[in-house]
Amino acid sequence: MLFSKILTSRSVTSCHVISNISRTLQHQTSTRKSTETYPTQNQKPKFDSIHFEESVKPYAEDVTLENQYEKLSNMILPLASFSYDEQLKIKQDMIEQSFDQIGRAILWDKRIDSQVLKYVEFQQGPFCHVEPIIPSPLIEHYRSKDDLSCGFGVDGQKTVGFYISPLNNKAFPNTLCIPPTHLKSMKPKHILVTKHFDQFLKQHPLSVSENTNVIKKDQYWRTMTLKSNVHDHLMMIVVVHPQSLSKNEIDQMKKDLVNYFIDGSGRECEVNSIYFQLCTQNRFTSEENPFELIHGDAFIYEVYNDKKFRISPESFLQVNQKGAEVIYRSTLDHAQIDENTILLDIGSGIGVNSILASSIAKKVYAIDPLTMCIEDGKFNAKLNGCQDNIEWICGFAEVHLHRILKKIGDLHGNNTRIVAIINPSRYSLTNNIISALRGLSSIQQILYVLCKTDKQIMHNFYELAAGERSKLKQIGGPLIPTNIYPVDLLPHTTHTEFIVKCIRV
Repeated sequence: MLFSKILTSRSVTSCHVISNISRTLQHQTSTRKSTETYPTQNQKPKFDSIHFEESVKPYAEDVTLENQYEKLSNMILPLASFSYDEQLKIKQDMIEQSFDQIGRAILWDKRIDSQVLKYVEFQQGPFCHVEPIIPSPLIEHYRSKDDLSCGFGVDGQKTVGFYISPLNNKAFPNTLCIPPTHLKSMKPKHILVTKHFDQFLKQHPLSVSENTNVIKKDQYWRTMTLKSNVHDHLMMIVVVHPQSLSKNEIDQMKKDLVNYFIDGSGRECEVNSIYFQLCTQNRFTSEENPFELIHGDAFIYEVYNDKKFRISPESFLQVNQKGAEVIYRSTLDHAQIDENTILLDIGSGIGVNSILASSIAKKVYAIDPLTMCIEDGKFNAKLNGCQDNIEWICGFAEVHLHRILKKIGDLHGNNTRIVAIINPSRYSLTNNIISALRGLSSIQQILYVLCKTDKQIMHNFYELAAGERSKLKQIGGPLIPTNIYPVDLLPHTTHTEFIVKCIRV
């Protein structure tokens, strides 16, 4: 039988980190000691992304004026030297190896539910089945969002781009900032704005940050974020550290930006919106540090699957619009939503999944911790003429989920079919959330939208598939990953977006 074959076969891992993570999690999640040994790891992975990226990763000591763009490309787009067909093959192998390891690790957990073993035993193939990867509709110039940092280049001049850190901080204390103007993933308009912002910084009297995580005295310009849509409407968000500047001096910084990009040589960029944000912390939100619109439109608008969505400065925006349409369409297709389905959209962002599903589903609950995202979602629902069946909830799922599930039971009965779409990259799952999801039998499946398989994600899979921890705590039937649907959103990188379908067994 398949289960016995899995347990006796030797394991294949995508990289050493996956092996270490799975072993650590087994130790953490097992409820009894065992003398059994984890399957030996004697087969090399087809493609080891960790070692590969380490081999091409540049350090500041190695960067010169002549090779800076090549070094940056190696760091940001490590697969750029491969043909696109080769890139897809590499990514397919990586995903298959990762989920093969995840599946084996789940089965090896001593808390595995007996229902999971029965399910796997009668399958004809691995229960973590990876479908063929869907190529990105765009291979170059696909990024609709770029987060750039201000710093000092190889020549010591102020610039904007991506940091390359030194290998030895004591021997080489400087973090270099390399302009991204040669990256094939960036849109031409983003490159144009970046070149002009570089010129703006060079002529401006105030200094830039050497590193956004370590702000020193008299360093002001920190980051620039660019967002654009399919029509090349562009929003620019500039973050500065106020240091000890007076209000008049800060107002002058805003005027300098507007004068350059609207009335000066930067006007050829045709920037639609310029936002300005003062921030003294490393991590910042609009509640703590409000965005100030200093020129142009408050929003830009993007189209996903024939629906129009408002994009604000803090809105989550997929970096590949065409690829995102594939993800959204595929997620809803595999969710199998109908007029009797209630959708939980956990980490809803600007509400794309909620709005696309609202015309089909019986009811939608959209949950997101960011106030601006919920406001965007409500606006987008009205913009697209959605029926009044979406409830927007601002907050964390662990705070609201039990109340929502009780409300669903009271209004619709405990036999109502519920599907949850979860985006852990925006919304990490706690054990309380997982217990709530498992505790309601009407939740028959979960759709994860992931871009990585890290320790936290693997731990989520363990908790979803684990058996009861004790006879005193009923946590409901297990949910296990059965199908993985990968989509390439980031050509030339080792990253892939994928949908993981978890079903209750």
